[in-house]
Amino acid sequence: MTNDSEEFTFDLGADAKATMVLCHGFTSDPASMRPWGEYLRGEGFNVVSPLLPGHGETWQVLAKATWQQWYRRLEEALDEALALGRPVFAGGLSMGGSLCLRLAEQRGGDLSGLVLVNPAIFDDKPQGFLAPVLRYVMPSVASIGSDLNKPDVREKTTSRTPVAAYASLRRLWAVTRPELARVTVPLRIFTSAEDHVVSPRNSAVIRAGVRSKDVESTVLPRSFHVATLDYDAETIFSGSVEFMNRQLVKARGVHD
Repeated sequence: MTNDSEEFTFDLGADAKATMVLCHGFTSDPASMRPWGEYLRGEGFNVVSPLLPGHGETWQVLAKATWQQWYRRLEEALDEALALGRPVFAGGLSMGGSLCLRLAEQRGGDLSGLVLVNPAIFDDKPQGFLAPVLRYVMPSVASIGSDLNKPDVREKTTSRTPVAAYASLRRLWAVTRPELARVTVPLRIFTSAEDHVVSPRNSAVIRAGVRSKDVESTVLPRSFHVATLDYDAETIFSGSVEFMNRQLVKARGVHD
């Protein structure tokens, strides 16, 4: 039996339209990406969804992981996707969106577009800046997972949130946000109207900071933070397919 928390790859061979790299969020794992990935597979896309270091383990293991390790794994996933020989897109939820933005800053030439769901680029919680110090006196805090409007769905996350790993996440934002202008690839952003983990203002900051000429935004009226498992999941899935198909048609027009 397949463990849906494990990383996964769907390779459709020569018939695939393109490949999507799907990146999960902080304290989560690829289970939050799997319904999206299966939808994309059904629509003719390859999918590569990595498990980021420290995730899918105990919070104590995650506490030792760093944003550089997470980003390195995402880069490896990009290389795996490129090896499939089709155009590559990247999609991410929350911190997965942060990492995808960093990927577009560093390796935009390898990407045909980004799909971001409740992406994070800053923390508006006043105590957040204390994380580097708090980690020594308060190693973990309550879990931030399963912010879902759907009452019968649970997100798979670590039992608690390690403060050291959160401090590293903040460092990812600190290097990514100042370089948003390096992002020029087409962008599709889905933002929940009500999100108890990442302020919707993050999406506005990203839109204002990137230099992408093609940016489309959609508000998700019925979903909370983990929107890929919530009421508006179908909107994300079908919208990402429409976005990728449109970019592929545009690219063919340029090359014809």
